[in-house]
Amino acid sequence: MPQLHTREDAGLNDKSLGYTIMIVTLAIMVGYFAWAFGPYLGWVPAWLGEWAFKLPIVLAVYLMLVIVLWIGYTMATTPPPIPLESPLELERELEEDKEGEEKEKPED
Repeated sequence: MPQLHTREDAGLNDKSLGYTIMIVTLAIMVGYFAWAFGPYLGWVPAWLGEWAFKLPIVLAVYLMLVIVLWIGYTMATTPPPIPLESPLELERELEEDKEGEEKEKPED
């Protein structure tokens, strides 16, 4: 019988995953700081430093626009619901279906 692997066997438990996320995030923070303020410190050219501010704004705007696009697509492609005259109509239809099923059942 094959051995089932448990979560502990995976090699990456919650603690180590948390530390990995922290280290990667700190590295990104340091890199972004160097990218954004590098032109003032002489580390990167000025034109490249401008993109540290432009790119996140452009990405945020595009993210919002993609969400609006997705909502519009969903609204355009989803068929409209079947209108009911009143909530009681649904109850009547369910009762009629039950009565029809009872009539179709052969009695022993």
